[in-house]
Amino acid sequence: MNSPSVHEAHKLMQYISDAIGSIRDPQELFRTVIDKLHLVFEFDSAVIITFDKESRYSDVFFEMLRFQLPETFDRQKRLIAGSWIEPHLGDLSVTVITIDEALERYTADVPLLQMLRELGMRQVVLSPLRTGGKVIGFLCFVSKDKKSWSESEKELLATLSSPVAVGVSNALAYEALRQREAQTAMQLAVNNALLTIKDRGRMLLAVCEQIDKLVPCTFLGIRVMGEDGSYRIFDSFMRNGGGGFVPVSPVDMLAVDDIEEISRESFSLIFNPGCFCGESFLRLCGEFRILALVKERFGICSLLTVPLWDTPGSRAGLIISDASRSFEEHDQMTVSLIVPQLSLALQNYLAFEEIDELRRKLERERTCLIEEIKAAHNFEEIIGNSAPLAAVLRRVSQVAPTDATVLIQGETGTGKELFARALHNLSTRKKRALIKINCATLPAPLIESELFGHEKGSFTGATERRIGKFELAEGGTIFLDEIGELPLELQAKLLRVLQERELERLGGRQVIKVDVRVIAATNRDLAREVAEGRFREDLFFRLNVFPLTIPPLSERREDIPMLATHFAAKCSREFGKPLRSFRESDMNRLVGREWKGNVRELGHLIEQAVILSDGSTLDFSTILSSSAPASALQAAGRTRTMSDFENDVAVMERELILDVLSRSKGRVSGVGGAAEQLAMHPKTLYSRLEKLGLSKRYQ
Repeated sequence: MNSPSVHEAHKLMQYISDAIGSIRDPQELFRTVIDKLHLVFEFDSAVIITFDKESRYSDVFFEMLRFQLPETFDRQKRLIAGSWIEPHLGDLSVTVITIDEALERYTADVPLLQMLRELGMRQVVLSPLRTGGKVIGFLCFVSKDKKSWSESEKELLATLSSPVAVGVSNALAYEALRQREAQTAMQLAVNNALLTIKDRGRMLLAVCEQIDKLVPCTFLGIRVMGEDGSYRIFDSFMRNGGGGFVPVSPVDMLAVDDIEEISRESFSLIFNPGCFCGESFLRLCGEFRILALVKERFGICSLLTVPLWDTPGSRAGLIISDASRSFEEHDQMTVSLIVPQLSLALQNYLAFEEIDELRRKLERERTCLIEEIKAAHNFEEIIGNSAPLAAVLRRVSQVAPTDATVLIQGETGTGKELFARALHNLSTRKKRALIKINCATLPAPLIESELFGHEKGSFTGATERRIGKFELAEGGTIFLDEIGELPLELQAKLLRVLQERELERLGGRQVIKVDVRVIAATNRDLAREVAEGRFREDLFFRLNVFPLTIPPLSERREDIPMLATHFAAKCSREFGKPLRSFRESDMNRLVGREWKGNVRELGHLIEQAVILSDGSTLDFSTILSSSAPASALQAAGRTRTMSDFENDVAVMERELILDVLSRSKGRVSGVGGAAEQLAMHPKTLYSRLEKLGLSKRYQ
């Protein structure tokens, strides 16, 4: 090779300096510089290697190769310690190295050197790049042939490397500035998303997209685990075909049966922070099944983990993975920039969620307590002084102060709910709620959710977490009415709650302890239901700890006059009607009548009489004559049901009100209005209109 003259060398130096001052794009700049250097020096390919601030790692800053690197070549940063570059960090002049000699001396770099040799390369020339008295990298010439370099050629290359070092330093500084600006922009965008987006899923999706701008990835997961080992947040996002990210479910992604157990095992990954690729990633795949699954299914080859917080109450972190690149330390540092903001936002979100859940629970409890207060005086409606009733009330007073489970049995309409309220009001739990659920009025698929609650997304339509009746009754009493209607598949779950005093919400993984007293009621013969296989025997025994049988009205006829008088006074107050007395003949007929609907049927009949009567006494002429005794109906081959009776009452009440409204020309209140004609308070009539579904027609 022929060395240029001093004048030519000066012109070349000036050209390189001018290029550095005018060409902004680093790749174009160094391509131009290398092309110019190629006119002076003989080499096949050129590479610019740079070091980090601590000179721990080397990285390829620029390359202009005339050979094809294998696809398996790992371009990640390399440790300088133990490498073939380390001995030359202090070199002040150009160094010529043969690859064969390097292979013998530096075993740490055997794969790299061996690859160069297989590509036909035999020699590497290193020219230090110095700025501020510090080596920031090397300008490397790679050649197929071993060539001799004179001292003057080495000096010239060292001289020309000086402006190249300035260009590299400027480019690195510009890249660092651009990176800091991008990181600041990411922090601002993340902060904006955290402050303005209220929905957690959309908020985290926005965070994921901002992270991806600086740390390109295939998958991002945000995990928060409670102190009980269950996940409070388990959100995952994956790149879709369009380049954006979408929420995904690991259950759907991996299609394995024990995904919950696998996910719980993987949580410790978060507290092993770092970048994992190559051998370290494969090692983790051997330790964690979920990584082996995603590697096999999605080609994931690297992992980045960043803890968010670790407190006595909960732990949280980020898991980021990719299928095409290896993460580096600066990626982890970039993600760490948003950790304080994201941690605070998630902790606030969880706190608000707990507060909101508590608020909803208290609101539901408040509603139940309001209903309880409204019905509190119903305990006084256990009216009568007959011997059968007195015997039952004595048993109520004996068992009420205990926490024993009570099974109330009796015919329809005997007032089983009133006795359940009496048991609660006389117990030590009376300051807490009495929660009632009717097992016969809910569709079978909803009963489990009503009893035990459900988590958000546990089934179609489950848009939010719901607290079940057992949790709502914590510290109080739950009344399971019509327990005989409970489906068999739920009887086993109820048995577990009774035995273990714990439950799991539908779709949940957390075991919840409950302190609830159980009172159940049924009009069925549960012993017969057990014998015929419709009710679990073990559940029957668990419920039947203290049986309480309510006598039918036919066994306590001496209580009918007292009950009838009570209902008449109550209905008169409610409807704004004058209190009218009973004729003796009518009372005798009431006492002698068959009451298949028991106390409820008696109450409805008295209500009807109060509505229809106009004289000084209650008029039962049309009511008792139109309702044949049960024995007569049975003789005619038809038994009149309680439902028939209730429908008749509703129809008669509706017809009466509509007739009066017709005569008042639709006017409810005021002089001549329907309320005045019915001798009712207008508010009471409006209430009846609403109950009958007529409120929109008459205002």
